[in-house]
Amino acid sequence: LALQAVSNQGQSSERHAILEGVVRDIGETCNITVPAATSMLYLDRVESEWPLRIQLPPGSTVPLHCTASGKLFLANLPRTRRDRIIEKLPLEKKSKNTITEIDALSVELDKIAASGIGTDNEEFIQGLVAVAVPIRAKNGRMIATLATHGPVIRMSFDVALGHVERLRQAAEELAKGLE
Repeated sequence: LALQAVSNQGQSSERHAILEGVVRDIGETCNITVPAATSMLYLDRVESEWPLRIQLPPGSTVPLHCTASGKLFLANLPRTRRDRIIEKLPLEKKSKNTITEIDALSVELDKIAASGIGTDNEEFIQGLVAVAVPIRAKNGRMIATLATHGPVIRMSFDVALGHVERLRQAAEELAKGLE
């Protein structure tokens, strides 16, 4: 249902234009993801103009346990459902910072739930940081995420966190398109 709502062809132009505006403002790649089984699916994406970037086109999937969007999704689930999913996930080590212990991941997800900001501090790909914010339906339920990421040589983790307010503004615009 969430995938159908955010992928509506009539809204895709507006959605893409909003993403383009965020990329112009912050200078890094932005994407919208939705949950898909035990991954997050890239629904839409606008690349930065920098030659150094990660290629993950729409339709690509990324893990839940080590990406900003995936952890934000998990953090927004009811605790019992979240715990059941985490116990079944293959918590594969993707980089030296990947959290692979269930208890440590649970603590991290509690922090994300409290802040409302998904984070990836070189957990998915060494040298890449990311932040994500929720896109919510009218009823407040998270239906997608809006994220930005970039290489640490250009965007430190603190700089990425500095983009959260702009991402939140865009997430509100994206949510209005669902009304």
